Amino acid sequence: MRPTFQERTFKPMNNPFQSLKNVFFVFAVILIAGTVGYRWLEGFDWLQSFYMVIQTVSTVGFNEVGPLSTGGIWFTIALIVGSFGTFAYGAGLLAQLAIDGKVQLYLRTKRLERKVEKLKNHTIVCGLGRNGRQVVSKLKAYGVRVVVLEIDEERATRYREELDGVVVLIGDATNDEILEKANISNASSLVAALASDTDNLFVVISARQLNPRLIIGARANTESTEKKLLAAGANYTVSPNLVGGSHLAHNLMNPGVMNFLDHLSVGGSSATNIEEIVVDELPEELSNCNIKDLKIRQQTGCTVIGYVDESGELIVNPSPDFKVAPHSKLYVLGNDEQIRAFRNWFNKQTQTS
Repeated sequence: MRPTFQERTFKPMNNPFQSLKNVFFVFAVILIAGTVGYRWLEGFDWLQSFYMVIQTVSTVGFNEVGPLSTGGIWFTIALIVGSFGTFAYGAGLLAQLAIDGKVQLYLRTKRLERKVEKLKNHTIVCGLGRNGRQVVSKLKAYGVRVVVLEIDEERATRYREELDGVVVLIGDATNDEILEKANISNASSLVAALASDTDNLFVVISARQLNPRLIIGARANTESTEKKLLAAGANYTVSPNLVGGSHLAHNLMNPGVMNFLDHLSVGGSSATNIEEIVVDELPEELSNCNIKDLKIRQQTGCTVIGYVDESGELIVNPSPDFKVAPHSKLYVLGNDEQIRAFRNWFNKQTQTS
């Protein structure tokens, strides 16, 4: 059974080299204690005492520096047993690290964390369920840099290769430390796509506190959860259940229309795309003119299919003589080639503004 939020705690990845450090520490103690012991018991000088220790623990078998007393013999026996046990433990530890791949996993994780530390304006996706994978796929089509947080190590490993170019970190997204490892302070947006509404709520609260400028989208399974997520700091919510039910009903009543809409893509890479124009990003002479004066159709082949004014009112299929105003948005439709031409046109316009 998957643990609840209250039962889960953050468990940082153990450093597999820490055990080796302990072995080296014990070995160093043996060398120091052995040198002091021979110096005290047999009266050898420091170099002779150290030589005796090295000879004993390495089992080389050269002659002693001098005859040993009874105490020195027992001390040598204890030194041999102690050093042999340390070597045996160290050898077994090295074999275990080589077999179970913990070293490779630890090094890969540290490499990913260093890579994430350098990211800016990236998007964090919490959860690699079906919804999370769809979000990642769409964001990749946009060319967005994505960091994924997934608590299930097996799932994260399974999809890491499939999601080529996406950084996948293993950890609980409801934990602040994991969000910080995803460099949330420099992220531009976050999507909470966990299966549990409670988990998504905690992610939204934590994310909003860690980065007040963050654009946050969250999955919600119920209407009451949507209100709580928005109150907690989410910019928008999406309910897969409501969207799925609506889609099923529309398919039943208007299958042809829904089939057409299924071929549309809001950005990314698809046969047919819809793109947004923020009027304020255009040059001043184009931010207060008629749609036909923008020459979008002539320059790119795309068609203006919608207009949203400053108050949020939508006008579908505005006429060419419709006058755009500041703080509004236009929506254009085109195929893949036309959208590429539109993006080039839009980038040139924004560069000159």
